[in-house]
Amino acid sequence: MVPNKLRVSRKSKPMKNPLRSRCIWGLLLAVGSFSPCIRSAPQAKYPMEPVFVEAGLRELASSRQSMVSSAHPFATNAGVEMLRRGGNAIDAAIAAVLVTAVVDTGMTSLAGGGVLTFYDAKSKRATAVNFEAQGVRDDVRPYNRRTDTTTGRSIRVPGTFAGLHFVLRKYGSLPWKDVLEPAIFYAENGFPIHGRAYMSMRTNARTLSLRPSGRRIFAPDGFLPPIGAIFKQPELAETLKKIAEQGPDYFYKGSFAEEMVKAIRDIGGEMTLEDLASYRAIELEPVRSTYKNYEIIGAPPPNIGAVGVIEGMNILENVDLEGMGHYSKSADALQWFIETMRVVDAHKFSGVPELDRALTQALISKEYARSEYEIIRQKIERSKRETSNRAQLDPPEAAWDEYEKHNNTNNVSVIDKDGNICSVTNTIYGSVYATSGLFVGGLVLNSGRGHPGLPGRRMLNPKAPMIVLKDGKPYFAAGSSGGITNPFFLIANALVWGKGKTFKEIQEAPRFRIATSFYTGAGMEVAGNENEVSVEDRIDESVIKELSRRGYRVDLGPAYSGGGAQMVGMDPDSGIRYGASDPRSVGQAAGQ
Repeated sequence: MVPNKLRVSRKSKPMKNPLRSRCIWGLLLAVGSFSPCIRSAPQAKYPMEPVFVEAGLRELASSRQSMVSSAHPFATNAGVEMLRRGGNAIDAAIAAVLVTAVVDTGMTSLAGGGVLTFYDAKSKRATAVNFEAQGVRDDVRPYNRRTDTTTGRSIRVPGTFAGLHFVLRKYGSLPWKDVLEPAIFYAENGFPIHGRAYMSMRTNARTLSLRPSGRRIFAPDGFLPPIGAIFKQPELAETLKKIAEQGPDYFYKGSFAEEMVKAIRDIGGEMTLEDLASYRAIELEPVRSTYKNYEIIGAPPPNIGAVGVIEGMNILENVDLEGMGHYSKSADALQWFIETMRVVDAHKFSGVPELDRALTQALISKEYARSEYEIIRQKIERSKRETSNRAQLDPPEAAWDEYEKHNNTNNVSVIDKDGNICSVTNTIYGSVYATSGLFVGGLVLNSGRGHPGLPGRRMLNPKAPMIVLKDGKPYFAAGSSGGITNPFFLIANALVWGKGKTFKEIQEAPRFRIATSFYTGAGMEVAGNENEVSVEDRIDESVIKELSRRGYRVDLGPAYSGGGAQMVGMDPDSGIRYGASDPRSVGQAAGQ
């Protein structure tokens, strides 16, 4: 890691003059994105003024004390505010997760689930907390994606509030009410709708208005809020205030739980009050492995993302990737990366803890990685000999668009002044637009039933909030939407090709996608043939042509596609904290 010296309401109706508001908003965005003076101006504790929240190249953030990276500038600011108040990495991360779910309109919710990985610098101990959504005990019938997605059967018991509260009480230092304060502020006072959020809402307006509970929030008069409108969520604000005062019990027990269960059962679900009241977050020993002098740490099953990342890095450890050069300029390196991704398949897990624990130990072993390496090596050698005549590029496919459309997951990564570091990923498992469209108390309920998992047990999901240690000290934390994919890219680019590179350069490295459940999670249907790969068009044309010659169908995607990754870390020599948010999405990294 090379140190860099760098700068450290909507109303119930659309605005009276939408055209004028759009013009003013666009002007403010343009000025905000090009004027260093405006960018560096002091901000209020919880800013409301327009900020640059569109995708684009970011500067590397640096600080001597702490760093927060999240999916929205307002969420990052909330995390930094908790650090200013004397909070630690956990306080900052949870505040940012809560705000993200409020301001990432139409994309995620606090009625989903997630997983957190945390390293305590003082005790030198790592831990993982699973708060994934849990299956409804009485719903044992097969799930039909075509007919059940918009019904109550798509909803599993949410885990987010229980999980965040558990982690804060055990490892945080600030009161629950304080950490919820920024999320309540933005729900009550609103925030400006940015372009990507508006396009997502517009594309999926039918789902948002499927039920009265959604229409009341997004289109009470039949129109969506325009870009720049101040979007307020009074129902959500009231729910969050009650949860701030009474804790998660308000959500899982009592009148709110009764309202939620009734609403779910009214549209075909089978959730019970006992399903809600019995939910608990689970703290687990992380899975670990090494790559040369680095230690990689992540959450174990029933979360399955970290196992996949570790399995992949163990395979690549057998390959001289540095000698081949970066995969954006080397067909050999890119083919190794592609084929490694292909064998790291989440379908292997069952959801039965006793079986999955044993399977995990086998999958993350160096011996298993060596056997997979030999299989991939033979396939690559064969592809070099049996060349194809298809040395041409195919036009872009819809895969990138579908990825963006269903990007329903957010990550927050934080490192504080004491070296505590964490990464937490929260999701609703299918975006607002792939859910039942049911809102209760301003919260859209998750679509977790579309993922594998047994009745009454945690679902299997490939989120991968990861922590990497270097020589036994915190190096960086990383996580992302999109399952295993982006964390794997970040870790591979950092550990294999990261010498002399900053986190910013690691985030900007070209990415690609292949047709495999590696991306979408266990049991998810994936279209395409096994040799199809979609690449960002910044990968060298000579590499793409060589892949085509070896039998791959290569589709060109946009220069920066499929974002959502967050990354924070520390230079082991100087102690300076660094952060980089994915330029493919609207996030931001900032430090105290």
